[in-house]
Amino acid sequence: MNFIDKYQNVFILGIGGSGMSSIAKFLKQKGHEVSGYDQRQSYVTNLLENDGIQSIHDLNNKNYENSVLYIVSSAMKLENTFLKSFLHMDNVMTRPQFLKKLSEEFEIIGVTGTHGKTSTTALIAHILHFNKINVSYIFGGVTSFNGIGGHYGSYKKLLILETDEAFNTFEEIEISNLLVTNIDNDHIDHYGSFEKLVNAFNNVLLKVKNKKIINIDDPELNNLKLNEYISYGLSELADYKITYPNTFEYRGKSYKIITKLIGNHFISNIVGAIALVQSLGVNIEDALLSIEYFNGVKRRTEFIGEYNNIKIYDDYGHHPTEIQSTITALKEKFDGKLVTIFQPHRYTRTRDNFKNLKASISTSDVTFITDVFPAGEEPIPGIHSSKFEDNKIKYIKSPRMLLQLIKNEVKPGDVILTIGAGDITLLGPEILRYLNEEK
Repeated sequence: MNFIDKYQNVFILGIGGSGMSSIAKFLKQKGHEVSGYDQRQSYVTNLLENDGIQSIHDLNNKNYENSVLYIVSSAMKLENTFLKSFLHMDNVMTRPQFLKKLSEEFEIIGVTGTHGKTSTTALIAHILHFNKINVSYIFGGVTSFNGIGGHYGSYKKLLILETDEAFNTFEEIEISNLLVTNIDNDHIDHYGSFEKLVNAFNNVLLKVKNKKIINIDDPELNNLKLNEYISYGLSELADYKITYPNTFEYRGKSYKIITKLIGNHFISNIVGAIALVQSLGVNIEDALLSIEYFNGVKRRTEFIGEYNNIKIYDDYGHHPTEIQSTITALKEKFDGKLVTIFQPHRYTRTRDNFKNLKASISTSDVTFITDVFPAGEEPIPGIHSSKFEDNKIKYIKSPRMLLQLIKNEVKPGDVILTIGAGDITLLGPEILRYLNEEK
């Protein structure tokens, strides 16, 4: 019996997080009794409840049991919880430790990269399931085809896994095939320097057992001294050569991509996904057909609604490159003015990327900026959203005031984008209701 199956009952701390909720759903389908804790009820905990997974929001009456497997989010501080005296026990595991154990049981098909790994993992899972290959998968997002991104499948012991670089989660996972979308400047508070982040990616790639698939357009990936690999990108040297807006060439044959996703970054991710599923036995034509039916991942340039030809989108982007890609994609897609509402995520990320964040949001026609979403961090003196203000960027403290400002700013044909990794996602539906009420 493998380690995980020794425990019928699993309790997950931080179960409402994107990475933890998918693990919860995967384990529930695998046959375990799963429950967990999160600070508050949320959209994700409600989805989990629909899948038969209960969550509590207070740990005061919770006691340690040696018959329960505890999986703990990397974002949680355990010093003040009931597990503080049991961190050394085998049944108390961090998320990276759990995923390492899982990789000893399953053949891991990994997807990593600073940007695009969630939507690319979800797309790969969709392509395989569309083609009747019932693989297991775990990724930190919500889709229309299966809700929370966790599933226990019947196809061999194959697991499609979003292998996250945050907290060096991917360091010890045993990976069979790996797709890498890019390497960008993020999580430096953990790694200490960009060079150490690049080295972490390099170390993971060197340990991949079988196929490596890389985006050759990414300068950091292109500079790594890898042995055999499959490449995709705009470069003439790429095995899968992309031509924007929506074609690629492979072995002398040209293919057209039909997709509901908006932006060149999604086209790049799609071609990487095709390269990966082809290595698993799905031909290009079958992959392309399934992509036509992929609606994307919630909060990845997600269409929220429309009023009077004013369209509202929501996106999870919180790094300058992600924000720039989303803004560029929407501006290329639509002729009207783009009004962006950005919520910075974490004080450390805002501090470390201030200049590039400001440059990325400045490419929108108009930008409103809200207070920093702390994500558990303490404020840093001098790091405040008001510092972004200039003639194109306006700091807004009051959400109610923001609704009226947006209404005055937009006209038919314009686009509104809410963007950030925090609770800014709640604003899009509010704006839609407000526009309808004020008509």
